[in-house]
Formats: sequence, C-alpha cells, structure tokens
Amino acid sequence: MTTSGSGASVEADAPVVLVTGASSGIGRATAIRFGRAGYRVAVNYARDTSAADEVAALVEGRAYRADVADRYAVATMVSAVEAELGPIAVAVCNAGFYEERRLEDVDDSLWDRSLRVMLGGCFHVSRTVVPRMRSRGGGSIVTIASELALIGGVEIAHYVAAKAAILGLTRSLARELAPTIRVNAVAPGAVDTPLLPDRDRGPGYTDTLPLRRIGRADEVADVVFDLAHSAWTTGAVWQIDGGAAIQ
Repeated sequence: MTTSGSGASVEADAPVVLVTGASSGIGRATAIRFGRAGYRVAVNYARDTSAADEVAALVEGRAYRADVADRYAVATMVSAVEAELGPIAVAVCNAGFYEERRLEDVDDSLWDRSLRVMLGGCFHVSRTVVPRMRSRGGGSIVTIASELALIGGVEIAHYVAAKAAILGLTRSLARELAPTIRVNAVAPGAVDTPLLPDRDRGPGYTDTLPLRRIGRADEVADVVFDLAHSAWTTGAVWQIDGGAAIQ
C-alpha cells in the first residue's frame, strides 16, 4: 500500500471519506463530490497511480494504492488513512471491474476475482472500518451494486452474482450495525464511464429506457453523497438507471 498527495488546505477537522476504486468513473466522480463538500478524501486505487494522483490533487486529498481483495492491504490502508487524514466518517465501496464472458468461458480465475474484488472488497472495507466507526459512535457505508443485480444480464453471470451478493451484504449489515452505523447501496444503470460497452451508448439501448439516455458519473455521485447523509435511511437500495429496472 502506497500513499501520495496532500490535504494541506482542507480543514483539519473536516470529516473523512474513503472511496475505493476512485481513480476513474463513478469512484472518481464520488471523490470529487465529497471533496466539493469539504471532506478530506482518501482516493483508493489498484493500478493507475497517475490517474489516482490527479483525483487526489483535484480534491486536495491523498491517494492510497491497495488491492481491496486483500484484507491485509485494506487494514493497512485504513490505518494509514486514519493516521494521515483522520477518522473515516463515510466509506464508499465502489471498486470493481466489468468483463463479459459466456458462462462456459468463465474460468475459476474470473469467477474468483469477481467475488474477491467486488463482494470481498465491500466486506473487507466494512469489516475494517466498522469497529472504528462504532467506537466513535457513528458512521455511514455506501456500497455500489448495479441495476443488473436486480434484473440479471447476458454473459455476465460472474459480475451479476457479485453485485447481487453486495445487496445481501448491505441489507444484513444495515440490520446488524443499526442504529450506530447506516449501510446503504446504490444500483447504477448504464453510466458514461470507461467500463460501459459501446453498444449501450447508442439509440439501440437508450431508446429502451424511459428517460432515453445513459447516466453521468456525477449524477451517481450525487446519489451516493445524499444517501451517505440521509439520517433516517439504512438498508436501502437506491436505483439510478434511467428507469431500466422499475420495480
């Protein structure tokens, strides 16, 4: 685990947010949203140091390289964040990846990596920050799932399984950790990020949506921020998907 960046001009007593997978896409937008609100931002990333450093500079935060699939790396990262930035008030579990593959082509490596990064990442971060939040009397955790966890998808069984499991984890933790810590999930639909396949950017897909367009990462970030601060909400799944999964 390595760190970089500086939170020098952010208020010293400002609340701290940890955002995993924050070097691009929804994670990047979420880090920026919390930074705009005056948070001290811990920007977690796995590989792209330059992109993470750029985000950290934008929010006057710090970048922390750690594989969220590794519980020891997560524990080390959380300790570093709290030592350098302060107590974590909000944890956003966003790290993930998207790779399409037919069921018969999903090998053990992809299956294991899907569960370890997406579900395991949420679990490791939650298990590490919860005792600290509890000792301070409160905190908020937001997990990032997917609309596909609600409706399924083709040639992404590994991805959907991990994202659906995140919903189960979120709901269980919400019951177990209440009333001290609130735990909620956001389920985005097709969002304009590097992970979105080109076919989902055109009218062939957008014409099937009630709102007729894909989403923006900043729109999801606004929902993450609002849900993190919704004082009478826990165990919720907030869909932001242009109406793709109306239930």
